[in-house]
Amino acid sequence: MAGEIGHEGENPLPDSFGSRPWLFQMHGSTKQTCTFFDPMNNSLEERILPEFLRGKACLGCYEEWVLLADELTRECFFLSIISFSKIYLPPFPECPDIFQTIVSISSPLDTSNCIVILVCFSKTLLLVCSPSRKRWKKVPLKYFNKNIGSLGGPSVIYNEQLFVMDTMGVTLVIDVAPLIKGCVKMSIIDHLWPCPVSPSLYTYLVKCAGDLFSVLVHSYGSGKMITHVEVRRLELSGNEMHWRRVQDIGDHTFFLAGRCGRSLPANKAWGLQRNCIYVPVDYSDGARFYKFCLDDGLLTFTFLLETNGELNRLQWALPTKMMQTVEEDIFNSCHVTRSNATDSTVTGKEDEFQMVNISRRWDELPIELVELFFPRLSLVDCLRLPSVCKGWFKAASSFVQKGKVWPWLMHLPNLKYQSCKFFDPLCCKEYTLKINADVVGRDHLALRFSKNGWVVVTEGNKRVFILNPFTAQVINLPPLLRDYIFDGISFISEPTSPDFVVYGFFFQICGEFVKISSWRPGEEEWTVLEFRPSVPFFPSSNNPVLCRGEFFCLGRKGELGVFNPELETWMVLCKPEPVHTTEPEYGIEYCHLLEFNGDLISVFRTDDTKKLICVFKLDQLEMKWEKLENLGDVMFFVDYRNSIAIPSPEKKYANRIYVPRFEGSMDSKKGVFYSMEDNRYHPSLHTVEEPLTCVWIEPKLASS
Repeated sequence: MAGEIGHEGENPLPDSFGSRPWLFQMHGSTKQTCTFFDPMNNSLEERILPEFLRGKACLGCYEEWVLLADELTRECFFLSIISFSKIYLPPFPECPDIFQTIVSISSPLDTSNCIVILVCFSKTLLLVCSPSRKRWKKVPLKYFNKNIGSLGGPSVIYNEQLFVMDTMGVTLVIDVAPLIKGCVKMSIIDHLWPCPVSPSLYTYLVKCAGDLFSVLVHSYGSGKMITHVEVRRLELSGNEMHWRRVQDIGDHTFFLAGRCGRSLPANKAWGLQRNCIYVPVDYSDGARFYKFCLDDGLLTFTFLLETNGELNRLQWALPTKMMQTVEEDIFNSCHVTRSNATDSTVTGKEDEFQMVNISRRWDELPIELVELFFPRLSLVDCLRLPSVCKGWFKAASSFVQKGKVWPWLMHLPNLKYQSCKFFDPLCCKEYTLKINADVVGRDHLALRFSKNGWVVVTEGNKRVFILNPFTAQVINLPPLLRDYIFDGISFISEPTSPDFVVYGFFFQICGEFVKISSWRPGEEEWTVLEFRPSVPFFPSSNNPVLCRGEFFCLGRKGELGVFNPELETWMVLCKPEPVHTTEPEYGIEYCHLLEFNGDLISVFRTDDTKKLICVFKLDQLEMKWEKLENLGDVMFFVDYRNSIAIPSPEKKYANRIYVPRFEGSMDSKKGVFYSMEDNRYHPSLHTVEEPLTCVWIEPKLASS
């Protein structure tokens, strides 16, 4: 809604603004309004600004103060969102990217030694001043390290030093005090290489409880879909600083927006959850509000509103310490009382009757009768049958083989819990399984591929191993010569078979060459084949699919590349014709390739809920994609890397495409699927959760 501001003295802010975390954006000269979001209540207010705030852009928010700048006059000042008092700074000097800068302040604004620093990206310089000075000081940064990229990351002042990140993950550490005189005393913290390596990465610096943290948010190309979140803490070893990965930020909450990060104690009165990170993202179909929980590795997103890509400078306004204390006291003073009727034991006529207990042994039940109800059991119930009695244990092998099996979503929560989780989307149940002791001590784990109950897992950027989470078997592969940069990975046969081979595919960004790495049991290193085809190939993120003895790779336009492992040849097929006529930008669309009964099927979907999922089947005679409007009795399971097609175990589940998301609480989750019948998601994607480290896996256990 819009609130008209009649005169200068009227409050242009929502009533509860400043009493809990809010998001806001001032639109500068494009609008005379300010947009306010209350993400905890999922509400929106659009308010007309008073005259003295129109045309202003917000460059940062610090405690109760926001730094505002006029896009035309370059006037700038700090404004208190509580008292509306101002602290003026000198007008900004001419700088092409002045409104794309990161602003840091060294101390509270009402102190005499406050220093304000702006990091200008394109000019590789700092603008430094204080409220008492008449002009900004331009301080150029001279790079003395050839590996340093351009300035484009976050910055923050911590322990009287300015920390600035560049696009290559290098952290510049600059003493603040000499900057006011134009002197630079700088050191470097080496590359903060993300794990896993990602082409699309956003970094944030957050001060919290006396520590400095860096948050790395990976996204799927230009589509902005978050795929991985990593938190590191600054630590000191001797005289050297380095970043160390952590999986816990304690009883705090991080708030990220733009290139800025802030923290607060997790206040229950505001609905905040400890050890979580909140960040808004502007998508093509609207703004989304994300919450990432470090405990369970789950990413939850909620739609805020429909936008036109205008929310590019969202800022967090967090409560001051005084407001935090008041809110906490109000919450703690509230007591929930339970009615006696709720806890009372209901007695009725059953007390008047004496129950007759007839005890019978389970092994007295004929096996033939057990086999009648067995087809209706889920896989988990089949696994429980052997523990009922000795008679059923003997028949367990045949029971498991006959059990209904469909893909589960495997994901890794915080490894400090030494377990992995599985979500059954059809039965809507979640199971926890202890991880092999050899796996617990590993870090930076990512699930890359699954087949026949086995999962290809990477540890950091160098090591690869294959895990069967159901039988606790682990097969270690040789370390990679370079960082893990495969665009897809797959294998032939079972990992325990003598003809087992792993293949990793890497496609050069311009499509000029293809590298395919392979490993067989007994080999001490990977074998690499390099091809320079005449036709460039730009792959999707989906793993290659083994069909009729060859690996098929799906391109972003819908073309197919084929690798023959026996002949060791690679070629891009002239047919089928691509689905898209132009090259889609990487990350705009998920492209999945599946094999079912010898047929190849491609699926193209986006995170834009307004766009339909498109499915095609390859006509092998005409070598062209035929659009499918119905999947028949088949169901698909697709995730960021892996895709599985199976016959539907029951008719009600057919003609669905399951995605790696679910809705609901911990005890009653529902799998999210796209129905080809009515061309929409069920349930709606208004508020759903997605594990960031996950893969669809078909449970398969040894008969013993």
